[in-house]
Amino acid sequence: MLWLALYFPQLPLEVFTRGRQQAGALVVVEPSAGREQVSRCNGAAQAYGIRPGLTLPAALALCAGLAVQRRDRAREQRALDEMASWAYQFSPRISFEPSLLLLEVGASLRLFGGLPRLLEMVQRELGQIGYSVQHALATTVTAAGLLARSRPGCQASTTDALREAVAALPLACLTRDPGARNLVRHIGLDSIADVLGLPRPELARRSGPQLPQLLDRLLGEAPDPRPEWRPPQHFSQTIELLGEIGQTMALLFPARRLMVALCGFLRGLGGGTQRLQWTLMHRDHPETRFGQGLLEPSRDPDHMLEVLRERVERLQLPAPVVAIGLRVDDWLAFEESNRDLLGGSGPDGPATSDRALLERLTNRLGGQCVRGLRCHADHRPEHAWQLCAPGELDTADAMPVQHGRAQPLWLLAQPRPLQVQQSVPQYGGPLRLEDLPERIEAGWWDGFDVTRDYFVARSRAGERLWVFRDRRGDGWYLHGVFM
Repeated sequence: MLWLALYFPQLPLEVFTRGRQQAGALVVVEPSAGREQVSRCNGAAQAYGIRPGLTLPAALALCAGLAVQRRDRAREQRALDEMASWAYQFSPRISFEPSLLLLEVGASLRLFGGLPRLLEMVQRELGQIGYSVQHALATTVTAAGLLARSRPGCQASTTDALREAVAALPLACLTRDPGARNLVRHIGLDSIADVLGLPRPELARRSGPQLPQLLDRLLGEAPDPRPEWRPPQHFSQTIELLGEIGQTMALLFPARRLMVALCGFLRGLGGGTQRLQWTLMHRDHPETRFGQGLLEPSRDPDHMLEVLRERVERLQLPAPVVAIGLRVDDWLAFEESNRDLLGGSGPDGPATSDRALLERLTNRLGGQCVRGLRCHADHRPEHAWQLCAPGELDTADAMPVQHGRAQPLWLLAQPRPLQVQQSVPQYGGPLRLEDLPERIEAGWWDGFDVTRDYFVARSRAGERLWVFRDRRGDGWYLHGVFM
């Protein structure tokens, strides 16, 4: 097995800052020895000379406009759970430690084209989601977490490499048990290698069984069972913004971070989605909710963001936004497709651009303003089509009726009565009927029954027209024009 440990050293700070592209001076504080001390600070705060370990009054003295947040460990755990949903695409075996995700990736390397490409994808997407990360690899889960904290970038893929990687680390990195630390320090030992050099029975007698057992798990000489995380069936995440956002286009930055997390979740489940539900939260106003539709299942964050851009450009905010949420309740099986080499007439050539245009129009104008046409099984021409959603497939009861002759592409909204002279229909002069009639009798079941004889007619101007004689009313009508 090969375990990948992802350690997030700035997680206490980044759970607050990931919602904004730029933030002012900010610190995260937590109590220590009865006083609030700076635990993490961003670059803007560091520019004022603020550093971790500084007391809060001292930090405020350096920067009067300093933003202060209390450390929220529950929020950090939620962030790890959300990152686990994204990381499920790389491994079905996921465990947690404080500020750590642990993934067994040995079985996934071939799928992602090898370890370098997998690591590159992990680091790139975590940056897009909004978290900085340190990583390490080891053959045991305990060693991977230890190395990610203490020796980021280390790769110990064999037993000998593992022993060498952990040997020089202080014992304090492995255990927080004060009894074990004091015992080892009192006999003049400091590193893990020093402790491994002691006789095991004597070490167990002096420190108790916990430390030897921990060393065995570290080196893979004893089992190290961990509870494994299981993904939820629905995606639901929210980013709380560091400040208020009053411009809709500024929402695209946190929205992209949610989309990258969503697409990782969908890749892990082997699915795609066609419907995204967005929620914008305001401080003193009811939530704003709207949907984002796609014509086909997708898990491409760039494509989703482009469609969302068209939607939010026409969105009117009733109040500034303080948080943005994304929810997907249903996902569909997804099949990857390759584009045509020359971008021409392949299955993903012009059709792909057409679908993208339809999605942009639908999200910009609204679904009720962009409609498609489909055939309906009815011999009456005015009832032989229906409005439908763009891209909606014909069903068994909506297949085109095959007539014996071609019908015109231009059908009038309502048949137009024609004048008749000496039993000959007139349209800019007498019409010349070119063929035998085609009789249509239908509609008795819905009260709009017709009995018509259709002809192709030629006018004096050379127009080819589609006319019919109403056999009940004995009148002539123009119903279409051949282009």
